[in-house]
Parts: sequence; C-alpha cells; structure tokens
Amino acid sequence: MRKEVSEISNDVLALLANYDFPGNVRELGNIIARGVALSPGKVIEVAQLPEDIRDLDILTFRKKQGRIPTLDEQKGDYIKWVLSEVGWSRTLAAQILGIDRVSLWRKLKKRGLDGE
Repeated sequence: MRKEVSEISNDVLALLANYDFPGNVRELGNIIARGVALSPGKVIEVAQLPEDIRDLDILTFRKKQGRIPTLDEQKGDYIKWVLSEVGWSRTLAAQILGIDRVSLWRKLKKRGLDGE
C-alpha cells in the first residue's frame, strides 16, 4: 500500500487480544490490511478497526495456566486494569472501585503490587 504504518496502538492490541477471530489468521490479516489502508499516520488506531471489533468492550475470562482463575485473581486483574486506565492514580482508582485509598493499598500489597 506504500504507506509507512509501523505501529499498532496498545488499545488496538488489547482489542485484538480479546477477539475470537472466527475467520482465523486470514481475518487478522484483513483487519491489519484495513488498518494500514485507513490509517492517516504511522500508527493503526481503534478508529481504523471494523466496527464490530471497535465496539468490543466485554469482560473476558481466560484460563490461567490451563485452569479457571479464582475470584481473587479476577479481582486483582480488574484492579490492575482500572489502575492502568487511570494512569496508576490510586486516588482515582479507589474512587472508581468504590473503596478508600487504604483499602486499595491493602489489596495491592496483598497481591505484591504496592511498589508499582
């Protein structure tokens, strides 16, 4: 396509990681080709994805090392996701989670995330 697209945004990578790809690897190739064709710059962004993937914003539950994760592991993943969404602002994350900062700190410490 003679375009200098050299990156895929983290948001696009996250959406693609959670997509089931019913069309298998060919579908992935088509999605990337579309992203390159529609990208106005050097980075494929969410806006260049097909609408069904762009609108994909579901919570997925994935097996960890071949087993179903515990509720505690799922809570930890959710806390990490909220923190990453707010730039690791513990105050804002605590507000979103509906807990106080001390409770958030305890949860992070329990999971070994208090140093991040």
